[in-house]
Order: sequence, then structure tokens, then C-alpha cells
Amino acid sequence: MTDPAARLLPWLVRHAGFPARRLPREAELLLLFAAAAGAESEGAGGDTRNVVVRKDTALIAAQRQRAENRRRAHFKCDNRTAV
Repeated sequence: MTDPAARLLPWLVRHAGFPARRLPREAELLLLFAAAAGAESEGAGGDTRNVVVRKDTALIAAQRQRAENRRRAHFKCDNRTAV
């Protein structure tokens, strides 16, 4: 059921009383556009071969340096001091 109209028809029957009642022409057109856009985005979501993966090397280097600085700054605290 990849056809947007085939997926939309049960919804129209269930919620809008189709075919006994019809939505205004503009509303039906809007629903068809939304269903088509949803079907297109579902189709594009599964194909990851053409996706460009970018590594932000500056961000990675900054995070690595921050972690290293935090490791150096930590010290053991001695809470056994008597008052």
C-alpha cells in the first residue's frame, strides 16, 4: 500500500464519513498532498546510500581536548580532616 490515495481512503471512510459525506475540495486536495509527502519521506528515509556524512573534526578535537583537560584537573579529595 504505497499509493498515498490507497492509504488515505480508509482514513476518510473512518473519520470523514466518506463517501456519504465529502470534505470540501480544498481539504481533500490538502489531505492528498499530505499523504503524498508522507509517502515520499518514508521512501527517502530508508535509502542511506546517497546521504553525505560530514565529520566536524574541529568539534571532535575540541571535545577530546576538553575531556583531556578535565582528566588533568581532577584530583582526589580528602574529606577526613578533623575539626
